Amino acid sequence: MRRSHLLALFGLMAVACKRGGEVEPAVGPKAVKCAAVESAMVTSSIEVRGTVAPLPDRDAQVAPQVVGRILRVDVREGDVVAAGQVVARIDDAPLVDAAHQAEAALARARAEHQNAKTTLARIQRVFEHGIAARQEVDDAAAKEASAKAAEAEAEAAMRQAQRQIDRATVHSPLKGVALKVLRKPGELVDGTPATPVVEIADTSKLELVADVPAHDLVLLRPGATASLSLAALPDREFKASVSRVAPSVDRTTGLGTVHIAIAASEEPRPPVGTFGVARVDSGEPHLATLVPKAAIRSVVGGEGEVVVCGPDHVAHVHKVAPGAARDGRVEVRGELGRSDQVIVDPVLGISDGEAIEAAK
Repeated sequence: MRRSHLLALFGLMAVACKRGGEVEPAVGPKAVKCAAVESAMVTSSIEVRGTVAPLPDRDAQVAPQVVGRILRVDVREGDVVAAGQVVARIDDAPLVDAAHQAEAALARARAEHQNAKTTLARIQRVFEHGIAARQEVDDAAAKEASAKAAEAEAEAAMRQAQRQIDRATVHSPLKGVALKVLRKPGELVDGTPATPVVEIADTSKLELVADVPAHDLVLLRPGATASLSLAALPDREFKASVSRVAPSVDRTTGLGTVHIAIAASEEPRPPVGTFGVARVDSGEPHLATLVPKAAIRSVVGGEGEVVVCGPDHVAHVHKVAPGAARDGRVEVRGELGRSDQVIVDPVLGISDGEAIEAAK
């Protein structure tokens, strides 16, 4: 057999053996979707993460001031509550009994005081006629003074017993909304802040409370404008501003607290306790390079990647430093030109130098 025929035969056998006799098709360029790199004037900002909370002086966990069993709770979560409104009642039967005892003790003390005054007056008259000794007058005066003090003490005990009865009715200290009902009827309370019944807060003024590192804390100023996004309302942005910045940081964590007030005009009001991210303006406007957020991949230690759709139909991986996100775009620092385009779908699984075809 001739040499050319043998080579042809071996070639046919190799093709037939590959994948069970099927011929592997040639692999073409990967189809991708690209988006333009943009340049725009932006203001430097700092992202802070925290939770929505009422103002510190507009939030209260209301606890009874007496020991006892809860008879009833008069509010439910979400109820609007007026200042001074009754929110719970504690069983006051033991307190009423104590008040009756105090009333009886007061009546006895008054009677004893009156008797001591009468005795003192009689002995003084006898003393004036030279019949009684001076010692008798002094003893009667001491007994009258003691009886008077006992009456005053009984009156104070009576007032205290009455106040305890009044405290069995629990009132709201402020106007707001019942955030949580913490105790149910039948449960015991110990008369201290450790056993609150209801949490009430004024939600007309809310703020984001966040802990930030010192290097960000020093850049924040009261009055700085901010925009707030919440996990519970991902399609909304709330107007906000920095209200207070802590003058110190925790020595253990190195974090300081910042309070960001949510504009009162923003509706609906976000739920208290919701996690949120605020972007706080912290500098002057500057020209920035922006790419779609979907284009960023492999962010590790403050460094990420974007894949440029080259005009040569080849993928070029560029290292970038991502910054703040704005309206679905991310500010980046790196070697990107204003006329470049970056891959936004798919961004994973594409290596540098790989053949690509941008979708029309």
